[in-house]
Amino acid sequence: MYSTVNGTALFFDVQGSALESIDGVLREKPVIIALHGGLGFDHGYLRDGLGPLADLAQVIYVDLRSQGRSERSPLETATLEQMADDVVGLAQNLGVTKPFVFGHSAGGFVALHIALRYPGFAKGLLLAGTSPTVLPIEDVPGTRAPSLADRASPEALEAASRLFGGDITRETVFQFFEKVGPYYAGPANERLTARLMRSTLPNIDMMKHFMTELAPKYDLRGALDRISAPALVMVGSYDWVCPPRASRCLVEGIEKAIFVEFKHSGHFLFSEEPDEFRNVVTDFFGSVDWCGPPTSS
Repeated sequence: MYSTVNGTALFFDVQGSALESIDGVLREKPVIIALHGGLGFDHGYLRDGLGPLADLAQVIYVDLRSQGRSERSPLETATLEQMADDVVGLAQNLGVTKPFVFGHSAGGFVALHIALRYPGFAKGLLLAGTSPTVLPIEDVPGTRAPSLADRASPEALEAASRLFGGDITRETVFQFFEKVGPYYAGPANERLTARLMRSTLPNIDMMKHFMTELAPKYDLRGALDRISAPALVMVGSYDWVCPPRASRCLVEGIEKAIFVEFKHSGHFLFSEEPDEFRNVVTDFFGSVDWCGPPTSS
């Protein structure tokens, strides 16, 4: 499905109904707007982990501007701020109010911009494997961050070095995910990345735009204290992409934040520990006193 927002057609898809019947009374369910990472990916890889929440909430997946099935707009318009404006505009088009905004990895960058640009829009933030910056972050003394070098082969480290060094082409991206992809998940789930990425359409131009233009300028550490929405901050213990220290930084800066570390997960905690993920999200909904109003009797 498509909706035109700020001059571009955004693709979105929905899992789960908006209403549930409780003792014969229809009540609204929570709505989750799900934002993928990358940037340059699309929502496809999120469906494996977030789809099972459809009985608990209505999940609206969005392919962000110029990504996935959304219309290709000029790359110069694809900023984190514009993507935040797009998501809020899409919600307005759909008549969605007070959603929970889920942001994974760079999708979390967009979610944080939404919270800052539109106070009061989100009922809460669900932040998974994300960070307030890509710059170095000091961690708790004595804490050692997970490292790709601890697990990866020399070939994987070479592929990572090429990509992170700015050599971003279709060839280097596919080599990266072949060699490095297994280590995005924790040691028990090294086949997971390949399975999840089969559902995703990569956009190489957007990846390069993100890594060379957007990420180097991204730093919200000084603004986190302005976020008023409650935040559930989740991270995998083996996540070297957005390591636990980044999530701890978010929790230190956001006044109403809860920190949960998934001990057996890497970057895809929602698919690596799905039962724990569901339990944590359910508890968070309860902590912010979610209760949809009755719509019928």
